[in-house]
Parts: sequence; C-alpha cells; structure tokens
Amino acid sequence: MRSELEQKLVERWLDWFEIHGDPRKTAMVRGFECGDGWFALLLALCERIEPLVQELNATLPEGERFRVEQVKQKFGALRFHTSHRTDAMNAEISRAQQESERTCERCGSPAVLNWETAVTLCDECLRTYGLKQA
Repeated sequence: MRSELEQKLVERWLDWFEIHGDPRKTAMVRGFECGDGWFALLLALCERIEPLVQELNATLPEGERFRVEQVKQKFGALRFHTSHRTDAMNAEISRAQQESERTCERCGSPAVLNWETAVTLCDECLRTYGLKQA
C-alpha cells in the first residue's frame, strides 16, 4: 500500500499501529503488505472495531493494549493480525476478509478471488498484470 494511504490509517489509530516498533514484536514495521484497493476496507474495519477495541483495552491487564501486528494479503485475501481480540472483533475481521475476496486489491473495484494465482483482482487489473480470470 502506498505510504500516504498507510499514514492516514496510522495517524487515525496511532496507538494501534507500531510502524517503527521492534520487528521481533510486530510485522507492522514492514508496512501494510497489501494493495491500495483495500484501503477503504481497512478504514471501514478499523472504524467498526474502534468501540470494541476501547472495551477490550479496559479489560486488559496493566501495560497491555490492543495492537495491530500485521496487515497483509495471503492467498488472495486480507489478513489482519492483532495482539488481542474478542469474538465480536473476530466477526468484523472475518467480514473484512470476505469483502477482500470480492474487492480488487489493486484498485478497489468489484473482483473475484482467483485461486490459480491467489490474487483478487478485477478484470482490468488482471489484464494489466497479464493474468487470466479463473
């Protein structure tokens, strides 16, 4: 994801994303390992889980807090790994993952997960990359 899009998420949820943290503790130092097309999905996911994170943080032991440890594409779908989560957060993360399987990772248009190439791209982006739709 382009750095300016990453920055919008990081600035909004500064306590969640440790992009300058210890690489032994968070993969976020590598940035958001997915395409720009999923920015809106990530923004919506973070907005939906924000009140859930506040509730969760209030129950965690002293010194612990919710953190996003990695955001990436794997097998054509969004992966959103966190330090802690609740069942309600799991449901929202699963919802975003399912949406990513129907959203072009490159441009955000409607798309289909291509199991042969393990990417989710619209027809136009598939042609740009010289791939065929499954």
